[in-house]
Amino acid sequence: MQQQESEEAMTVLTESATGVPEAGTSVDDKKYLPAERQDIILGMLSRGIVVRVDELARTLDTTPITVRRDLNTLANAGLIRRVRGGATALGDDVTSTASAISTGAYIDHTPAIARQPRNQSPTARHIMRPDLRAIPVDMTSTQNVPSSRASRYDATAPHELTPTLCGTIGVMFPEPSFNWPLTSQAIEKEASVHDLAAEARSTTYDNGDEVAIVEDLLNDSSVIGLILAPSVRMQGSDIWHWLADAPVPVVIAEREPPFGIDGLDMVMTDYRTGVRQAVELFVSLGHRRLALALTHTPVSNYIEDCWRSITGRLDYVEGTFVRTNVAPYDSVGVESVAKQALDTGTTAMLVHSDWLAMSLAQTLERHGAKVPDDISIISVDGYITPNSRPLTALRSAHKELGRACVDLLIARYLHPERPPQRVMIAPELVDRGSATATRQTANVAQSAAQ
Repeated sequence: MQQQESEEAMTVLTESATGVPEAGTSVDDKKYLPAERQDIILGMLSRGIVVRVDELARTLDTTPITVRRDLNTLANAGLIRRVRGGATALGDDVTSTASAISTGAYIDHTPAIARQPRNQSPTARHIMRPDLRAIPVDMTSTQNVPSSRASRYDATAPHELTPTLCGTIGVMFPEPSFNWPLTSQAIEKEASVHDLAAEARSTTYDNGDEVAIVEDLLNDSSVIGLILAPSVRMQGSDIWHWLADAPVPVVIAEREPPFGIDGLDMVMTDYRTGVRQAVELFVSLGHRRLALALTHTPVSNYIEDCWRSITGRLDYVEGTFVRTNVAPYDSVGVESVAKQALDTGTTAMLVHSDWLAMSLAQTLERHGAKVPDDISIISVDGYITPNSRPLTALRSAHKELGRACVDLLIARYLHPERPPQRVMIAPELVDRGSATATRQTANVAQSAAQ
């Protein structure tokens, strides 16, 4: 019999990072579907957290046997590496992981913005909130702005008076994985430039009450506005109606409000520009048979619409297909996508998310199609890129996203009556070598060079 799970070590996730229930919480209060459990595990590993079977069993309210089955499923899909007692991300140093396991070391991976103490000194977190809306502003004047930083707000800078903001920005993002920690850190850094603090809350996969989370943020009288990304399954919930009438300015990050909810400022990754970049790169490399494969996320429908609109107008694209709602750990679904790509002679694929791209690349190579020699892949995300599977990626510009969110919030705070704005920021195309010219194009180029 294997040693007891208590002897198997790994780093554990804090309650603030995943919403682990407090002691005494009933198992019936929190149940996850297999896909949800596997998403949580991938999210933890994406932030460098080593997962341990016994801790996962408690966190997910399930049995160690079920956890081992989930880990095996993810490992078989080529997404994680199984180690004794748990799992680690691909590319992690197994020796250092084993050392952390044997010592039971605890590593706090919670983003700095989420660890910010509530009992800061008045210089860091201002207790009183000024009513800047009462300050007269000359919208036509940009003169006498005393600092270069204030010049960024040409449309909001008052005549001969620059308001001094003070207070806290409340932030609510999904469980901190993928790009969210980086965006949070960018918000915190940008807020500090304006002498503002940032206080974060994380939503979890069990559909917690997001209105309650936001109201808790607003219990702090220093909060001057909110930057929020409602969770994946809350798109039709009351949170949107609540936000439309919120008592403070609200900026929505990376989400499209449902039909009927207007008047909210938004900052989003411009996936249309990103998809166009990817298609243009594929075409320039000689690819004419393209494909799109998508995992279901809040932005997958938008990416699909952009892809169909762009590729549908290109006469020199000979063939394209789209597959949606493919989970990266669904071996049958991933196998089906790989088979369709091979059967249709597809030579280039855009894949969202990173996990699906990694799983699909492994499956294609198992069938003898090498990446990128036989098929090029660009991943939409770019945050999960282990050394063993580097992929060219369209990656959200998290620093610009964070900066734009803070800028938009400040502008809304100073001018609450202005029309709502939607800021689109193009993603970065990060070349990691998984998109290359087709064999035919490469041969032609080689012949021309001789």
